[in-house]
Amino acid sequence: MNTNNQFILSGKYEVLRTLGHGSFGTVYLVRHQSLESERAVKIIPKNSSSQLSVLLEARLLKSLKHPGIPMIYDIEEDNENYYLVEEYIRGDSLESYLLHQTFISQNQFYTFCGQLCEIFIYLHTAMPSPVLYQDLKPEHIIVCGDQVKLIDFGVSSYVTSLGNNFKTYGNAEFSAPESFTGEEPSVSADIYSIGKIMELLSRYVDPPLSHSIQHMIQKATRTEAELRYETVEALRSEIQKEFSKTGQPHLLQSIAVTGSFPGCGATHFALSLVSTLNFLGYPACYFEENETDSLRKLYACQKKMWEKDGCLYYKNFRGYPKYGPGIQVPEPKNAIRVTDYGSLTDEDAFSDADLILFLCTDALWRRADAIDKDDFLSRNRNRIRIICNPGSRNSANFFANRFSLPIYSYLYDSDPFRITKEKAAFVSRLLFQKGRSGIFSILKRRALKTRRSLESAE
Repeated sequence: MNTNNQFILSGKYEVLRTLGHGSFGTVYLVRHQSLESERAVKIIPKNSSSQLSVLLEARLLKSLKHPGIPMIYDIEEDNENYYLVEEYIRGDSLESYLLHQTFISQNQFYTFCGQLCEIFIYLHTAMPSPVLYQDLKPEHIIVCGDQVKLIDFGVSSYVTSLGNNFKTYGNAEFSAPESFTGEEPSVSADIYSIGKIMELLSRYVDPPLSHSIQHMIQKATRTEAELRYETVEALRSEIQKEFSKTGQPHLLQSIAVTGSFPGCGATHFALSLVSTLNFLGYPACYFEENETDSLRKLYACQKKMWEKDGCLYYKNFRGYPKYGPGIQVPEPKNAIRVTDYGSLTDEDAFSDADLILFLCTDALWRRADAIDKDDFLSRNRNRIRIICNPGSRNSANFFANRFSLPIYSYLYDSDPFRITKEKAAFVSRLLFQKGRSGIFSILKRRALKTRRSLESAE
């Protein structure tokens, strides 16, 4: 390794900074020179007492390919060290994530549990040898945007015709009772641990989960292994059935955010909307379509925000700055596109928007800015919602009477990335409420419009 020239592994990787130290060695954040992608390099001295366990974990991970499992790109060595080139995992452990949340939504509960089950289904059905994890706990689950990842496979076991290849390990709070009695670990032990994670998550869910979920948790964590679910697939199937009963509405694909004047809070609101939607379990992505360059400025001063493939991530937020002509960014799959137009009201820009959120402010001297957009509001009244930011009752009443449209009073929001019950309730009321101003009536109008167009064409 050559830190003076800031390169390691024959000049292939540039060292950016030290990520941490452990009993095994040092971990560096590096950038692959030709691919221009960030990775983590773990350096283990060959005289280290933990080198064998670290190498066994690395070889296990190198054989696994799943979005919820960190990738091992290379295992290299020289006379002094082993070099493990790994996926750089950004995010918070589930333990840390829950420490900073007052609650989580039901959608988030189902998302976390569903993804965790998917990872274990993959491990338990891996070929040629299934893998038992054996040490599940909140510290080993990393929340990375809209994907949870499982780390630390140091005590995992292959299951072969000769039994398990490693000793039995576990942790007191989340491991099955048989993990500490010398019994051979099995799929059932991992199911118990998943049940304990579900139990932990359920304490944070608001509104509370159904009794059926509590029954699933009880079955998964039975003391007697034979009384638990036989497979993780069976547990996941019941979770999916329960989730289908929640009757979650189908959301629009495109939401435009604009305002009555520059500086009215459209960008702040759009960032908050995307963060809250993702928190509630509705995948959303922010797109900047104004000239403020606000997202890149935010990236420059927010050290915990990270970039991957042109998309910026922070907590529950993900979004693209405005790159300009000639640069194509991937469209998010199965996600709501929230486009921030600043204060633009050009009709052509909004042609594909299913819903337009128009922001105005409480200030008396700014009411004229909103009134100047009267024609724009009138032409789009069937797909527009007016947000009074922050909204007093007097201002809301004024705009409601002036425009004859539903007005939503948005609460003061000092941090667009912080999720509160009030903010989550506001977004739910704005987008999911049934009736004249709700998402259901918008979908109904779209279907009616499409049907009429088809009938006209005939």
